[in-house]
Amino acid sequence: MNRKLLPGLLFAFALPATAELATAQVAPPEAPVGGPAKPEAGPVHQDGQAKPTGASRSNAWFEVTDQDLGTYFNHEEAVGHFMFKNPGDAPVEWKTFTASCQCSRAVILVGKRRYEFSNKPTPNMLVRVTTDASGRHEERVSQIEIEPKEAGEVEVHMEMQGAQGSKSASLDIHTTDPITPMTKLSWRATGAQMFVVSPPDVNLNQMTWNEKREFTVTVTSPIQRDFTITHMDDAGKDFDVKYDKVVKEGAAVYTIHGTYGPVTAEGNSSGGVLKFYTDIKGDPTFLVRVQALVTGPMDMKPGSFLGLGMIRKGNGRTEKVTITPNDGSDLQATDIAFEGLSVEPKYVTTHQSKVGKDLVIELEVAKDVPTGLLKGTMVVKLNHAAVKERKVMFNGFVR
Repeated sequence: MNRKLLPGLLFAFALPATAELATAQVAPPEAPVGGPAKPEAGPVHQDGQAKPTGASRSNAWFEVTDQDLGTYFNHEEAVGHFMFKNPGDAPVEWKTFTASCQCSRAVILVGKRRYEFSNKPTPNMLVRVTTDASGRHEERVSQIEIEPKEAGEVEVHMEMQGAQGSKSASLDIHTTDPITPMTKLSWRATGAQMFVVSPPDVNLNQMTWNEKREFTVTVTSPIQRDFTITHMDDAGKDFDVKYDKVVKEGAAVYTIHGTYGPVTAEGNSSGGVLKFYTDIKGDPTFLVRVQALVTGPMDMKPGSFLGLGMIRKGNGRTEKVTITPNDGSDLQATDIAFEGLSVEPKYVTTHQSKVGKDLVIELEVAKDVPTGLLKGTMVVKLNHAAVKERKVMFNGFVR
């Protein structure tokens, strides 16, 4: 069977370690640059392709029922393949499946037939999957029938993103075979840390929009002692980031120097995530998370929407919008206009005043405004260096 034709599937399991799980491991087939991998770490998979080792246990159906899928760095899932064949001269039904907790999905391939078992969102869901010109189709089934001497494969996936250390899973298959009524498939993989980022998160705490804060992060790799940062994603105009490398006793140490702020009016106001790329096999990346609680250039109350509610004909209505600068600016409105006004402009007017450092905009609806829906957007042009305008949507109903 050509596994390259099998679509990737998500299959996450978690199982506490038991005495039944085999722990046999082998040394990596190829030592990484910068020194040999430790044998106890298991096989190293930097390309995301599982190379199972430490396989043990079998029965009449499966040559292997237990696998060590190796060690994974910066990959989202480990994949295992369990090949089987009906050893008898009579058809056998696979009736039920029991997966370890956090089970997401298993794939069973029998000849040209494809089945998928899942626990989420519906528990113990088994479907047969077919595809044609109109797309993918799922039909819920209660069992899988295996013909005499028919062969196939159980494909399992286990999420490894963020995993540190060993992670195990299992799947029990209950059948009508009187000789082998139940088979337990077990597998495990090890998640390891390719990069050590110190500190793992940068917290710049509270800062104002026009401040600039500096930060420094160091990065090493316990797996690939010498490596190179090839490039990083665009951090945006709120960040200025540089990095340099020194080699100490054959090990690369990167120091990342950065500044955050001043924060642009349209930019990020809570930090960001910096993504770096390296030349290690498989192109693994690492992230530097920068957090900040940024006070923007100004606060506006009640916000970008003003509800006028019910307006009685002949009474009119006056509502206020207060804009407070956070940087000591002498805030003024240079122009106030309307967009999308549902009535003639003569029925809706504005007035501005200052109360301390606050800019107060009064929106006044005339007493003789026509009945019906009243809506529009008030556009306030400002003299602020960073924020040139603020928009306030409003609506109400005149009766």
